[in-house]
Amino acid sequence: MKKALSLGLLALSTTMVSTEPASAHSGAHPVRYVAVDGVDQGNCSSPSEPCASISYAVNESSKGDKIYVASGKYFAEAMDIFYLLNDMVAVKGGFSRDNGYKKQAPEKHITTIVGLPAEYRDKLTKKGFRLLQDTKGNQEFRVKPEYLDMLDQYQKVNSTNKKQITCDNGSADEFPCYQIDLVSQLSLASLSTSPSSASDIWGYVDLNNNREYALLAVMNGTTLIDVTDAENPSEVGTVSGVNSTWRDVKVYQYLDNTSGEYKAYAYVTTEGQGGLQVIDLSDAPNSISLVNTIDVFQTAHNVYLGNIDYTNGTALDGHEPYLYIAGSNLGNGSYRVFDLVDPENPALVTTPSSTGYVHDATNMIIDDSRTSQCAAGHNPCELFIDFNENTVDIWDTTDKSSPLRISSTPYNGASYTHSGWYSKDKNYVFIQDELDERNLNVNTRLYVMDISDLTSPQIVGRYEGQTRAIDHNGFTLGDKYYMSNYKRGLTVLDVADPTQPKEIGFFDTYPIPQANDPQFDGAWGTFPYLPSGNILVSDISNGLFVLKDNSNIGDDGPGSSQPDTPTTPPEEDTGSGGGGGPVQLLTLLLLGGLLGRRRIARKQR
Repeated sequence: MKKALSLGLLALSTTMVSTEPASAHSGAHPVRYVAVDGVDQGNCSSPSEPCASISYAVNESSKGDKIYVASGKYFAEAMDIFYLLNDMVAVKGGFSRDNGYKKQAPEKHITTIVGLPAEYRDKLTKKGFRLLQDTKGNQEFRVKPEYLDMLDQYQKVNSTNKKQITCDNGSADEFPCYQIDLVSQLSLASLSTSPSSASDIWGYVDLNNNREYALLAVMNGTTLIDVTDAENPSEVGTVSGVNSTWRDVKVYQYLDNTSGEYKAYAYVTTEGQGGLQVIDLSDAPNSISLVNTIDVFQTAHNVYLGNIDYTNGTALDGHEPYLYIAGSNLGNGSYRVFDLVDPENPALVTTPSSTGYVHDATNMIIDDSRTSQCAAGHNPCELFIDFNENTVDIWDTTDKSSPLRISSTPYNGASYTHSGWYSKDKNYVFIQDELDERNLNVNTRLYVMDISDLTSPQIVGRYEGQTRAIDHNGFTLGDKYYMSNYKRGLTVLDVADPTQPKEIGFFDTYPIPQANDPQFDGAWGTFPYLPSGNILVSDISNGLFVLKDNSNIGDDGPGSSQPDTPTTPPEEDTGSGGGGGPVQLLTLLLLGGLLGRRRIARKQR
């Protein structure tokens, strides 16, 4: 905690928020290089200056990066095992340092891994590695017992289905937990397409019959899973697509006046080409089908539906639904807006020229005094909140043909402004920053931004977790915030006071020892809006989890088994609505007083 405090004070001593671009999804994903005669220093991004170990290269990488390993013999470190099995950072052998890693040729450039069990031979071969085992029992070649224990744990979670496991005394079998039960787990191995990994997730309730579904984005497509019988989820079908680490999905349904029944469509984007897939869900639970592919763009990181009631996927009363595309290959990744007048054929209506890359987004409708800060006559006003790697931007998109940027706000500690959601009163935004845990060497951080003044948002609070696991995607439901927390699984926060988020529950979907580190595996996404109250979670390696939340607002949190939720004071934002500005001495004085008061409060607990 002292470290976090010192970092906060250091940030406050600067006069401007850094605007250096983050290691970002918006650019080309870099390649890291490894060689037996390399040195574990720097970022391994030059073929002439490789690092020496796979684990070091992975620690320098972000999602989507590649690691090329030159010929030679490499002894597996504990976490190397999981890096080699995980496609979030693609590790490939069979390269030569002598020719600058130009072409993978594993039959010529022998790249050997020592210290892994024989059952991983096929997976390693596909990645360009040779698995070396000594049949004579040479100690050098033996798999370490602790590695076997970790792999055994991994296999138990990765390849088997589970159901009805109560969280009792801090665990649900092998899953660490607090106040959250496992209803069921459906592994990737049990799906018909045998995907190598999962990414995002969304939920859908069919208003014709109240059946509930999970839409699980996987490496090779989008899978619809019936979770009406939540203890026994069943695959309905999969719409295949290009292989992609990223696949994002949202659902819209509407009442068809001709048939008198609701029709539903899923919209899917990837960073692996293919444009926008439109999937008809109306025949579920019998089948699903691809009905259209929109090729206005080829790749996009995120798809978002605006003016939608996320509890059922229908349009908000009196408002037209819109589809937003973020992080596409067009216009430096600026957002695009499509109407859904014909849900099977979304039509492009807005191509803003004034935005840069938009990574993720949310939108909300306001009708309070803040409409005076929107364009003239916009009451109610549609707000589009974009998270663009460096800042949080607020737009008035009421008039789709003429969007107005109201503010652009950086914050101290920003490493990769990834995504967020708003509080139930719409006065605050919760911000996930995907790289601060790694870049600043801090525990999980969730930032709270006050947007009661749209022209000058301010950071007013912060949640700090109990591990260094990366926070990824989150959603508000009432006074709770549900957040996918990568290698720590699902984290549930009490946000009754939005400025003081407090952990009241968690479920670790990735229960590998030593795994709560800031790396890319575990829980990618969550969906908390099913009418049943069941919570959906997608785990990159371990598939679909259906969870039951037993946490209570006002709970004291995980208790003595975990450290108390940190109450580190918020870092003051140095920017007004239009960008950074000088830090005032008064800010430091106020912060000093706040620190003192909070220390006293801690003593009294």
